[in-house]
Parts: sequence; structure tokens; C-alpha cells
Amino acid sequence: MSFPQAHILYLHGFLSSPMSAKAQEMRLYVAQHFPHIQLHMPLLSGIPSKAVAQAITRFSALQNTYGEQLLGVVGSSMGGFLATHLVEKVSAPEYSPKAVLINPAVAPHRLFPKYFGEHVNPYTQEQFTLTYADIDAIEQRYIEQIHTPEQFQVWLQTGDEVLDYRLAEVLYQHSDLRIRDGGDHAYQDFSRELPEVCQFLGCERFAQ
Repeated sequence: MSFPQAHILYLHGFLSSPMSAKAQEMRLYVAQHFPHIQLHMPLLSGIPSKAVAQAITRFSALQNTYGEQLLGVVGSSMGGFLATHLVEKVSAPEYSPKAVLINPAVAPHRLFPKYFGEHVNPYTQEQFTLTYADIDAIEQRYIEQIHTPEQFQVWLQTGDEVLDYRLAEVLYQHSDLRIRDGGDHAYQDFSRELPEVCQFLGCERFAQ
């Protein structure tokens, strides 16, 4: 019996889930090419304050358990915002886990007022209400400058209809920044980027 030798944390976005297309594409790719790597894909609450706490708890537990075997965090949209916070503010410097971000939210607290009120997650049917308290929980973790740019790989599509990709282009300008013309917020054809994503995370060290 073989056991995982390394681990990756995947964080989905707002009103999404581990069943999203990108998450499942990555799950299948890692299972096929890197069977000794375990992909952790927690279901995050739609309530931002809870999602933050869930992400920190899971990341800290993985880091405390596996140390440098936690290769990094992959985050989409709101998950990208959370991944940035984890790598910049929570990660232990002796391990230096990396982060791969897909159309990441840079300042979600500025967008959330448009989403005040009742919501239902289309994947999970979770019902929740977005309030000012949720915005405060996110704004407290807003990062204006990246201090470890070498730890980030960022994938942006200029056709993102939800987020202005230029905000991420500026924030992560010193990171491994990949900008594709067109596309949308869901990031079309994400599967074609997975070889480079896994290379950045160092997955090849655990190939059979």
C-alpha cells in the first residue's frame, strides 16, 4: 500500500465548492500524474468570517502535521484571497509553502456590498446572509503588498467579468504572473495550465 508523501490544499471561491470544474480538473490531474500527493479540498462556508477561520484551521493543521511536505495552497477567486493571507501571514517561514492563485480576489471587501443579503450556494444549497460584519472580517486580512512574491504563481484571464484582473496584476507584479487574453472568471481551459501549476508547486519530486 502506498501513502501520500506530500499534500496540497485547494480553496474554492465564493458561492463555489470542491465540486467546481477547476477543482475537479486538478483533482483528476493530480490523481493521475502524482498519486503520492494528497489534495485536500475542504468545503468552505459562504459566510466570509467562517470561511477565513476554516481555511486557517485546515492550513495550520496540515502545516503542523506535515511541515515541508505541505507543498502549498491553490486558491480560486475568494480562495485566492485566502491563500494569499495564509502564505503571507500564517505560514511558518521554515516551510515556505507556495501559493497558486486563479483569478484571485484582491480586495473582496470592496465588492461584497453588492452582494448584501440572502444567498444560496448552487453546489451545496447552503443558505446564508452577507452582512457588514462579514466585510469587516475580510477587510482585516486585506494585503496591500506581497512580501514573499517568489512564493506565488498567479493565473489571470483578462475577460474576467467579476474581478478587474489589473488589480491582481499590480499586487502580484513581482511574482510568477501568467496573463491570458480573454476567458472569464471561471478561468477557461484551466486544465492546460496544470502541468505548470504542478511544476511550480514542486509536484515532480513525488512522481512515481
